[in-house]
Amino acid sequence: MDAQTESETARSREASRAKNQAFELKGLVAPLTALRLRTADTGAIAKQLLAKVTQMPQFFQDAAVLVDLGSLGEEAGRVHFGQLAALLRSCKMVPVAVTNVEGEARARAASEGFGYIAPPTRTGGRGGEIQAPAVPELSAPVEIDRRGAAPAEAAAAPEPGPVGDKAANASSNTSSNASSNTSSRRPRVVHRPPMVIRQPVRGGQVVRAVGTDLVVLAPVNSGAEVIADGHVHIYSTLRGRAVAGAQGMTDARIFCQKFDAELIAIAGAYLLAEDLPAEHKGKPVQIYLEEGICHVVPL
Repeated sequence: MDAQTESETARSREASRAKNQAFELKGLVAPLTALRLRTADTGAIAKQLLAKVTQMPQFFQDAAVLVDLGSLGEEAGRVHFGQLAALLRSCKMVPVAVTNVEGEARARAASEGFGYIAPPTRTGGRGGEIQAPAVPELSAPVEIDRRGAAPAEAAAAPEPGPVGDKAANASSNTSSNASSNTSSRRPRVVHRPPMVIRQPVRGGQVVRAVGTDLVVLAPVNSGAEVIADGHVHIYSTLRGRAVAGAQGMTDARIFCQKFDAELIAIAGAYLLAEDLPAEHKGKPVQIYLEEGICHVVPL
């Protein structure tokens, strides 16, 4: 049996096994909303969490939540994980796992349905805070040749033969044609333009730019929401909510000509109106993500 036949047989067996498999288990890195507890008092957590969720219910709906107990120290043993899970579900959020907790508290969390995610280790083996995972930028779409041909490989060098002007010219012409054909069959990168909104975005409206940037040339009013998988550019007043990097693009940015937002968010990290620096209100700003925190700076 030659190598090609053996390879085809192996692929056939693998395809047959895959067809009969009921599932696959794979490790994934996915963005989570981190709930970093500063107290074990479920009542205090509930009061403040409900206040935040009420301001922007769509933003938190179905959000996968990682509960970080790293700031509690010994007080982590007082957390009532059953009540915490019920609270998150009542807010339409999904409790997924805990981190920065060990021993009996970790066991109680597991008994209430929480998984466990180990915190990243810093130099010296100390635990660190969970940060949003780095996700590569969305790649540009590729347009394939209409004939469906794959990109041609480089033409093979001509075999040795008689050397002469006629042979040299023939070889040159063949090489030129092959290069031309190869070039015509290579996939072409297609520029994907941003979504451009020219009318004001009214309260209650949600504008979403999937797989691209969003450019708004008019005001985004209170109660309105603009979302982009890439960057968000607002060449007017932002009074509503703006979300960039909605699919996890951590180097996405928000650019705003007049800043007065209810909420800004990048790749799952967010700031509410009361958390925004007052000195930037009404001014041109840009917002970017660094170490899992949104930063607002002058434009």
